[in-house]
Amino acid sequence: MELDEHALIEQAKQDPKRFGPIYEKYHEPIFRFVYARIGQLEASKDVTSSVFYKALANLKKYQVRGLSFSSWLYRIALNECYDFFRSGKKHRTVALDDYMGVNLLEELQFGDSEQEAWMNSLPVLLESLEPKDLELIEMRFFEGKSFKEAADILDITENNAKTRSYRLLEKMRKEVKKLVVK
Repeated sequence: MELDEHALIEQAKQDPKRFGPIYEKYHEPIFRFVYARIGQLEASKDVTSSVFYKALANLKKYQVRGLSFSSWLYRIALNECYDFFRSGKKHRTVALDDYMGVNLLEELQFGDSEQEAWMNSLPVLLESLEPKDLELIEMRFFEGKSFKEAADILDITENNAKTRSYRLLEKMRKEVKKLVVK
């Protein structure tokens, strides 16, 4: 019988050598999360290693209190990505090859003429967003995270995530409609 996650975390808090099953469970999703943001294989491996190093080093500080362990790890990963970009003065881009914004397109409910404008303007629209707004849109509509998960990772309330998401969608919808009118 496999131990539940809470028991694994408690064991790893007592003995860091027992962190292995947690690492095995989360390594691939955290790596994919980091790689989607950084886009460089070796740098993503380094950042992912740093995420797990920090998670292990701070494991004793982790307490459930409404924040899932996975959200805690993703929050560390997101902060490590921010550090990566700050340290090298690199600019964050969104790799649209991996996602075509289908969920976002469905949410915006565009007509046929607007869909073409949307697909053509998506990269520019996304890159014009503030980093926290881009993260929210990316987590919610490209990665399929719930509002609760995205909120936990971004350290905001679920209602704040919903409100910001709605406002961002409205802003993007207006921008696309301007392009169609032109």
